[in-house]
Amino acid sequence: MYKLLAALLCLLLINTKLVAQLAHQNDTLIIGGAFRYTYMNNSWDEEHQKTGGRAIFDVFIVNARGRIKDIEFAFENRYYAESFGGFMLRNAYVGLPLTNHLKLKLGMPRTPFGILPYTSNSFMFNMQYYLGFEDDADIGGLLEYTKGNYEAQLSFSKNSEDIFSQGNRRYAYDISKDNQEINTITGRTVYHFGKEMPIEIGVSGQYGGIYNKVSEENGDRWAGALHAVVQKSNWDLKAEVLIYKFLAKDSVKLDYIEMGAFAADYQVANQGVSYSVAIGYKIKINHLLLNDIKFYNDFSALDKSIAGFDSSYMNVTGCMIHTGPIYMLIDYVLAKNHPWIGENYTKALAEGGDTKWNRRFNINLGIYF
Repeated sequence: MYKLLAALLCLLLINTKLVAQLAHQNDTLIIGGAFRYTYMNNSWDEEHQKTGGRAIFDVFIVNARGRIKDIEFAFENRYYAESFGGFMLRNAYVGLPLTNHLKLKLGMPRTPFGILPYTSNSFMFNMQYYLGFEDDADIGGLLEYTKGNYEAQLSFSKNSEDIFSQGNRRYAYDISKDNQEINTITGRTVYHFGKEMPIEIGVSGQYGGIYNKVSEENGDRWAGALHAVVQKSNWDLKAEVLIYKFLAKDSVKLDYIEMGAFAADYQVANQGVSYSVAIGYKIKINHLLLNDIKFYNDFSALDKSIAGFDSSYMNVTGCMIHTGPIYMLIDYVLAKNHPWIGENYTKALAEGGDTKWNRRFNINLGIYF
């Protein structure tokens, strides 16, 4: 902990000098971050029922973004408890402007798939995140094109963030254990229209390889998604449907593949269809002690295309309270066959097996700077 504080102090002193230099050069450097805490009360945890739940430290975040001579850069580091993976690099890249409409990002940019930056409103994200298709960043390059109402992205990743993921010490879910992701191409195209009611319609596709370290053979994987985002006054609606298939060349035939993040692995059905619908309503308060409140309901599901595998469901009803630098998410989660909501962590997204719905009351308090 002392080493971390010393490193942050050095970073602050160095960046203070850089800010002065950059201001003189009309370049930019913005440093920020956050620290968050979580209270949870889980229906399946007997100790929670006896003690009224538990409060824990969630994460400490340090990020920076800026521009030097028209070259932009950004990164975000996260520090979780050691049991959840400790240090993680969420994303990091440099951006090069090729034309007025085309930009190239190199390093570890976010993979352009589905609704960006993510579909859900809640702390718990949605099913696509737990399948590895949302808020992911891998090592490679990304082309971004924007012109008028149209935008498109095309990325190539050589592999997942392996250098930072020993023992799955990473933020986003990737294929793990005997298999690893290689040579992945992801494309996304979006069209925006409407003034009084802005609408976004998009389609995404992904194709890549899977290398098996035991059989020493290459398999492949593919995924596709359709999504829509609609805004009307204080309302917003986000919907997405995703289909995927993993075809790993395992030494023994399996109906699932293993994926990992936050220092742990679990099984995921090797083919299925996932759905998500998130609706929100924001009330602007504009008071000294309260900026706004957003109420929402996020629903997502996974229909596994394997005989005998139970479907997975998650519904989150909650609100986000925003006051200056403080954001509080209050969620009531109801889920079935979900690795983080229940006791069946390893097989929840594969064969399942839950006979009842599990519940979690969750409050996440974040202070951003």
